[in-house]
Amino acid sequence: MRRRRVLALLLAAGASPGSLPSVAHAQPSADQLLTEMRLSPADRQRVLSGEFVTGAVPAVSERDLSFAIAFLVKTSPESLAAQVVAGDLITADAQVKAHGEIKGAGSLADFAGLTLTADEANALAGAKAGGALNLSAGEISAFAGAPPAAAEQQLRTMLLARYQAYRASGLAGIAPYDRGSGRTTDHAADLRKASEATPGLKKYLPAFQALLLGYPKAAVAQMRESFVWTRSVIEGRPTYILTHVTAVAEGGARVIGRRQYYASTGYNGEQSVAGFLPVQGGAVVVVTSHAFTDQVAGFGGSMKRTIGSKVMESKMREIYEAGRTSAAGRKETR
Repeated sequence: MRRRRVLALLLAAGASPGSLPSVAHAQPSADQLLTEMRLSPADRQRVLSGEFVTGAVPAVSERDLSFAIAFLVKTSPESLAAQVVAGDLITADAQVKAHGEIKGAGSLADFAGLTLTADEANALAGAKAGGALNLSAGEISAFAGAPPAAAEQQLRTMLLARYQAYRASGLAGIAPYDRGSGRTTDHAADLRKASEATPGLKKYLPAFQALLLGYPKAAVAQMRESFVWTRSVIEGRPTYILTHVTAVAEGGARVIGRRQYYASTGYNGEQSVAGFLPVQGGAVVVVTSHAFTDQVAGFGGSMKRTIGSKVMESKMREIYEAGRTSAAGRKETR
């Protein structure tokens, strides 16, 4: 379970900075959202005092490690959102070793900074269905027996193909992971369930929820979006991740969605939705996160998910704290 990628929303890289576009819906207050998290008055005060406070979120599938977290950042929602979409906070996660933006239609040049060790290349060349790597049947065949240089190039080609398929078709473009014996894991189905289970968005920003479900056909007017790849080392294992970030403004608040539509190992991917709400002295950040892994499915899954969610929560606190410190230390971005 602990091998799965646990990324903080504050670490997303993305589009160019600046003011985010607005969508016309009633803006909730920070207190409203904290109350809807079922936080007590004492817990709401703890958030405003700078503590991290977590809340329970129902799992949407047997693979889901989910929870919500709220905390204060001593910078404005506008500045914080600008830093996120600009990618200023991505290196706050020490697990990230390399990253890059994927632009427009995408090209292999966008992945030029992605390089592999010989061991990484050999692992890809020996990939098998149902093994340690998340690959489709066709991807496994393409890697089979490739020498190191060819495996590295094939990885770039594969990630580019997954990006282009997602950008063209959204959830429908995400190829399932081959688990062997005719079994697959449909990561897109889990992401769809996570997008449907967003009561706050349904209430306050239904157009943003429709965007999560219907991208790229659905869109919020003048939304900002960005795409990034990362190579991280998580619990000693290299992990290659593709992430889509979307952002809109609602009055003085900001809403950001971050979807990992591919992760190579340890877990299947993740989706987070965050609101940045203005308060005196900064912004209250409220995040709901769903990370998916086959390792908590099946017999004993309920207990595994409970334990796994606690592990994820602890790790995310570490990453959020690093991101919060970095964000608060930067000059206000307008």
